Amino acid sequence: MMNDIEQPIIDYISALVAGSGVSPVERDTPLLEAGLLDSIKLVRLLHFLEERFQISIPDTEIRAELFESPADLAAYVSRRAAQPA
Repeated sequence: MMNDIEQPIIDYISALVAGSGVSPVERDTPLLEAGLLDSIKLVRLLHFLEERFQISIPDTEIRAELFESPADLAAYVSRRAAQPA
């Protein structure tokens, strides 16, 4: 189940940062620490997560910890998807 969430996130982030000279994005790649996500990419990633996984991400939950790695994002998406809308 986790791979059904994690792999699309990794693939999307990889496409988002393609051409920036970044080594392959892995499940534990530090997204913010490595400087992979600027504000525009962050907004695109949030939109992707909401559309792809049919979840709503409240502004109050958008914190740096959420974007520490693709694995952290996947765990969050999994928790949000399990909550009633």
